[in-house]
Amino acid sequence: MNSKWLVCLPFIMTPGVMSLAQEMPVHDTCVDILEEDFADDTITLCPSPLPPIETIQVEGYSESEKDAGEPDCNTFHPDAATVRRYFSKARQISGQDWMHTLTMVPCSAYGSMTLQGGRKAEWSVSPSRAALIRIDEGANQEYFFFCSKADCGFPPFW
Repeated sequence: MNSKWLVCLPFIMTPGVMSLAQEMPVHDTCVDILEEDFADDTITLCPSPLPPIETIQVEGYSESEKDAGEPDCNTFHPDAATVRRYFSKARQISGQDWMHTLTMVPCSAYGSMTLQGGRKAEWSVSPSRAALIRIDEGANQEYFFFCSKADCGFPPFW
């Protein structure tokens, strides 16, 4: 096999603009953090590449029945101001960390937002301080976020 094609393969197989979820740049301003929720793993928090949020709407909350030993999802109902505050403090993380390191819970709040410049996006945030922003502009772009307890330990986050 001609190995020079392997170098070009990521660009050949990626339609249009490469999603930042696939290619998260590591900046000098990125920091590694360790929280008790991560066992022994650390995650890297980087500045958000997204423009400022112009408008944000909360459209719903996932509800679930509380099983023994699980948190009560019915107490997680952030308003638009709380979600805006969360995203002002949250930092981008890799999709790998979002899927495999963070503690996921069956609760979330979700809605839509308009970013500066008019781009529309959907968002979802969990009480464990993990979030996702999805921009659908032809190629679906996903951005993963986390906010440390030090920055986002305010209610209703756990």
